[in-house]
Amino acid sequence: MKIPVIAFILSLVTISASAQIERKPVVVKPDSAQTTSSETKVDKQSRKERFKELDLTREQKGKLKEIMQSGKAAKDAIENDTKLSDEEKKKQKRALQKAQMLKIQAILTPEQLGKFKASKQDNP
Repeated sequence: MKIPVIAFILSLVTISASAQIERKPVVVKPDSAQTTSSETKVDKQSRKERFKELDLTREQKGKLKEIMQSGKAAKDAIENDTKLSDEEKKKQKRALQKAQMLKIQAILTPEQLGKFKASKQDNP
């Protein structure tokens, strides 16, 4: 009686052990035009954390929101422009990003600007 029970338990253990598959995450490098939602969530999260550390005033938050919204609209316009090649879209997006950073830096105090640049170096 003991041998069949032990054999049954051992077979269950081996079946369950062999049924467990180790799944590794698939690493996909997105194109410049395509980003995954988890990647953008991480970017947004780190961006939010950076701006929280700056302790922005209500006025600065409003201006920052306007800058981000206008930047998003301009980026969408660039992406949806069928007349532009992929390379031209990249160049225009880079120029837009640089202009956006200059606008953001213009609304920050010198102390906030120092913190912003330090956090940008830590988290590019």
